[in-house]
Amino acid sequence: MRVKFSQLAVRLAVTPAGAALDRWAVRFSGESPVSWVFAKSEGVEYNPPILLTTRGRKSGKPRSVVLPHFRAKPGRIAVVGSRGGSPGDPHWALNLKAHPEAQIWYERREIEVEVELLTGEPRAPIWASITTRSPVYLEYQKRAAAHREIPVFELTARDGTKLDAPG
Repeated sequence: MRVKFSQLAVRLAVTPAGAALDRWAVRFSGESPVSWVFAKSEGVEYNPPILLTTRGRKSGKPRSVVLPHFRAKPGRIAVVGSRGGSPGDPHWALNLKAHPEAQIWYERREIEVEVELLTGEPRAPIWASITTRSPVYLEYQKRAAAHREIPVFELTARDGTKLDAPG
């Protein structure tokens, strides 16, 4: 069986050492080696990711994850809880549903954000924009369709900082 290079990048990212290395790289350089490899091997445009820190829904401890982000409404960004189309939401998405506030490392600084889970009509245009820019999410939604709608969260800076993303 042949494994795509992007799959190897994802496999690295889910190991404790790989995830720690990727978080470190985003915090100190603003770039994610794992996201870059994934984007290049999947033929999608790379955009620098954010480091999202949520509060654990059970432990209350800070939990950080590197994520791509997308343009939402003016001054806001969106993140997608795809988990590769798996049946369940990623832990960070469950944490946001339980505690809709977080911190992001964005353009090499920490920003407190309020989080809104988008559903229905407010979600539709943002989801369309995301899947146009990164069609892999359409495949993930097909995989997840029997179990869930992939969550899309909109992040707004508490201090009024205008957040943006390519596309």
